[in-house]
Amino acid sequence: MICVSNLTALDATPEEFIDGAAAGGFEGCGLRIFPPKHAPDQYPIAVNPKWTRELKKRADDRGIRIWEAESFGIDRDTDVDGMRFAIEAAAVLGAQWIVSGGIDDDESRLAANYAKLAEAAAGFGIGMAIEFMPSRPMRSLADALRVLGKVDHPNAKLLIDTLHLQRSGGTPEDAGRVDPAKLAYVQVCDAASVESPAMRSALIEESRSGRLYPGEGVLPLTRLYDLLPADIPTSLEAPHAHHAHLPPTERLKLAGAATVRFVEAMRAHHAARAPAAAARFTGRAA
Repeated sequence: MICVSNLTALDATPEEFIDGAAAGGFEGCGLRIFPPKHAPDQYPIAVNPKWTRELKKRADDRGIRIWEAESFGIDRDTDVDGMRFAIEAAAVLGAQWIVSGGIDDDESRLAANYAKLAEAAAGFGIGMAIEFMPSRPMRSLADALRVLGKVDHPNAKLLIDTLHLQRSGGTPEDAGRVDPAKLAYVQVCDAASVESPAMRSALIEESRSGRLYPGEGVLPLTRLYDLLPADIPTSLEAPHAHHAHLPPTERLKLAGAATVRFVEAMRAHHAARAPAAAARFTGRAA
């Protein structure tokens, strides 16, 4: 599955984003149906059942699956029971995953809320993917794996964003040691430098507007995909550093061409080294 996450062209309307995903050759796309606190008025799809149904039909008509639904971030004030309406909207859209960032700095409370969210999503047949970000309390792969262990729910999985992995000090080898059963999918992008910005504000700015498409930068993406399951789904999350001036559909066409080219190259690379890859999957760490 090759998808595109909503942040790639967050300024697009949901209708434009679905159309652009189809024009770009993606198989699926993500939608921000439940806006975060810092953008409360941004396309609140989940509160409008008629709109939700219309978007589902639009996606179906264009051969696009709604792959992920955002934003289900957990902070110190989150009421998971109050998210049920948004989970139901994600189910109407046919979403495979709801995505949740770990914003609460109380790890025990975060894990308890994740367990509740995972259970609620399971009731609708949707997986819950947790995402670590270096600008948030759950900042690293190690943090996310520790939280996931505390959550201890079969519906809770890990989302790996390639920029966040790099900027939090993680490596492809770290990701490769994760049990594949704990992985949801990869949000892929590239970046111009492997150096980690020193300031939190720089991390956020790069994440939201300074990414590149895979193959355009210097992140060790080939090595990462070498070490992950060959069939792991991929979703592009790349608000491009140099394409913000283009209309959303044009950006998504460029994004699709780059992402499909990259994923096909990774699949061919995996196929060429299949015997070695099969041997590597023995003795994998949790």
